Amino acid sequence: MNEATLEVVRQWVKKAESDWETILIVSGHEESPRDAVCFHCQQHVEKLLKAFLTLHGIEAPRTHNLRRLIQLMEPVSGDLSHLKNAADDLTIHGVASRYPDDWRDVSAEEMDEDILLPKLEFQSES
Repeated sequence: MNEATLEVVRQWVKKAESDWETILIVSGHEESPRDAVCFHCQQHVEKLLKAFLTLHGIEAPRTHNLRRLIQLMEPVSGDLSHLKNAADDLTIHGVASRYPDDWRDVSAEEMDEDILLPKLEFQSES
């Protein structure tokens, strides 16, 4: 692996870490904007998946669809079907939360679950 590719991987990871820090800071407030926290959860996972793809020489497409990114990972990482439902749940927050006609309130419970998904499901895979 060449140094330029490793630098791209480092950049993806650094951006993912920034999203995680945002999650920790924003979610710590009683009246945090839950949709924003969930958006950053999706972004965090998306960037980790793109780092993994890049590390394995697979071009990371410009998509927010986590299921699609996981499907691209499977040739080098094996069956990841157990992650696909969580990916679908998070993908909704990466896309729908951006547009007023698709936006909906996010409950505190849903936000808490979405915060746990990257830690329990995705980071344990990387």
